[in-house]
Amino acid sequence: MVRMSYNTVNCNWFFNWIFRWLYIMEIYKITYLTKHIRYLYRPNIYLILNNILNICNIIIYFFIYSMKYLGGKYMLGKDISKVLLYIIKDKNVSGYIEPFCGALGVLKHIAPHFNQVKASDIHPDLIELWKVVKDGSFKPPNECNEQDYYRIKQLPSPNALKAFVGFGCSFGGKYFSGYAQKYTGSKKENFLQAATNSINKLRPVVQNVDFKCISYYKLRPINKLIYCDPPYKSNTFPVKYRNHTKKYDVFDTEQFWDVMRRWSKNNIVVISEIEAPTDFIVIFEKKKYRSISQSKKTRYKSKHTEKFSNEKLFIHKSLYHIIINKPT
Repeated sequence: MVRMSYNTVNCNWFFNWIFRWLYIMEIYKITYLTKHIRYLYRPNIYLILNNILNICNIIIYFFIYSMKYLGGKYMLGKDISKVLLYIIKDKNVSGYIEPFCGALGVLKHIAPHFNQVKASDIHPDLIELWKVVKDGSFKPPNECNEQDYYRIKQLPSPNALKAFVGFGCSFGGKYFSGYAQKYTGSKKENFLQAATNSINKLRPVVQNVDFKCISYYKLRPINKLIYCDPPYKSNTFPVKYRNHTKKYDVFDTEQFWDVMRRWSKNNIVVISEIEAPTDFIVIFEKKKYRSISQSKKTRYKSKHTEKFSNEKLFIHKSLYHIIINKPT
């Protein structure tokens, strides 16, 4: 078994941790400190530190928070994109395809490297959202209370606003799984602002992307780099990715791997999963924190809930020669 060198493909972990520790320190330590300084009659110092806190919050919302999407690759997107670009170095592929584009956690890092990019998903509202984000016609709402949330849920599909609210403002990024803002507890998180920030940053990087609502198995790619992030197989605690859209929750895993074998004959295909059939090889893996909960009230209610998973990238064994001679 050959695995990609971790140091080769992951060079931004340090900055990710710096941002997260800054967030923890500013929210908990500085807030506590400033409250006490106020009572020590040091108003100037209080105002200065309070302004620092506000600035840090703005920075965190702009750079850290993104639109929630269950199963999305926001935290691993850069790592995965580096693996993909590493694999195709010196390879003459004619374009890039993501048949399960989701929240574009990987695609946003890959798209600038290709002239021809195709992204698809079976969810009509989601694809409609990305189309209008691309052309600049989508205007996020300035507010979304719980009444608005459930009103938008009833809109006919396909509808961009329905996807924006259904994923971005929902509990755990699960499609209309409940109004997320009321589950935050003491966390200073604004889901609407996070989703707005996310699409504003995505607009310039998707201008060369052709979005289409289509099932992956209907595609006939040739000589492409393909990254697939399908609904993961889970035998113990299966998670449905989209409420009230049952046909999207039925996923034939065996059919998927058969298609991956077929595509691998004429393309470079990389798949995200936790497990795979024996004729697929792990080339990268990283431990990932997992939980769709947003507050201490709801997190880890079951003792069986796993806090971490080993996210892996697989290729078919027939593509083994592509990476075996790569320098580590």
